[in-house]
Amino acid sequence: MTHTPPTHESTGDITGRLPRSYRGQWRLFTDWCTAFDLDPLGASPVTVARFLAFEPDASRATVRHRASAINTAHRLNGATPPGTATAVRALLSARDRHQAAATTVIARLPVSGWPGGLFGRRDALILTLVCHLGIPVTDVGDLRCGDITIHPNTTNPDSSTVHIGGHHQITAKAEPENPFGVYGVWKRWAAVRELTLRRPSPIAWAPVLYDAPARAAAEDMSLHEHTTPDAALLPTFDRWGNPTAPIGDTTTGLSPRAVSAILRTHLHTPGRPVTHRTQWAHTIRERTAGPQNPVSQPAPVVVLPDTYDDGVDARRRAAAELGDLDDVFTALDHQMAALLARTEQLLDHLD
Repeated sequence: MTHTPPTHESTGDITGRLPRSYRGQWRLFTDWCTAFDLDPLGASPVTVARFLAFEPDASRATVRHRASAINTAHRLNGATPPGTATAVRALLSARDRHQAAATTVIARLPVSGWPGGLFGRRDALILTLVCHLGIPVTDVGDLRCGDITIHPNTTNPDSSTVHIGGHHQITAKAEPENPFGVYGVWKRWAAVRELTLRRPSPIAWAPVLYDAPARAAAEDMSLHEHTTPDAALLPTFDRWGNPTAPIGDTTTGLSPRAVSAILRTHLHTPGRPVTHRTQWAHTIRERTAGPQNPVSQPAPVVVLPDTYDDGVDARRRAAAELGDLDDVFTALDHQMAALLARTEQLLDHLD
């Protein structure tokens, strides 16, 4: 779900270079991307797949024709065609790797302590939304608390679902018995988010997170209703857990850059960064401390050749050879003075 760098040509320039049979399909694709605020010339395989599935009644020939038009436009612009089977397989392979990595990370993220519990619960939800549910990175910060709704099934809990509304319209299995499932991850964060909305002060959050129980299966599944459905689902915090939005601002969510940084930290960095303050301080001390029992190394002994006598002899030879330079320079001064005197006499005669 990464964005392609800015393209070199506009969509209008590309349209004029396309074969006539592709121009109508390309215009349809650019109009569709404009409606969804997407870049048609930097399209990803996900964008192309969404576009091709937008009309479920389109024939197979029409779908292939549209994919060919999109691929041709990208080739003319010097970009990788996003609608090829290779591109889709690469996307699916990367998605599978990220899903597996996200599952492993979520299982070891902290859910208690301060500020580890706060960031652990938040990051687990981000990993779930992006890697498991396919929410674009650019849309994570725009999610509202009311966008996520629970649909429990009392007779068959395994059939319970979690629905993400807005323009996503995604429904996933809740997995209430799985503490690392969608519902378990969301419920842990929802409890913290409700607390931050009612009492916007870390002094009220820290004790709750310190006393939070260990992970458990979400057996008491209920139709949770948010007290502030229009509030941002994932607000911004500084490294100590303090909210960074102005007082009273509940709608500012994480920026796409912040979401990308969180994902890179968990998916591309081996190991989980330490979030507990005590462990953090211990890690810093280990990194900055020198060796506890340094082994003394004997100073190397350098044997230098005896050049003192050679230097004295060289100085003596130089003094003997250069001793008559004073007489040479004196003679040169006399010759230069005589030459200047004759030159002045000649100039006087010319006047």
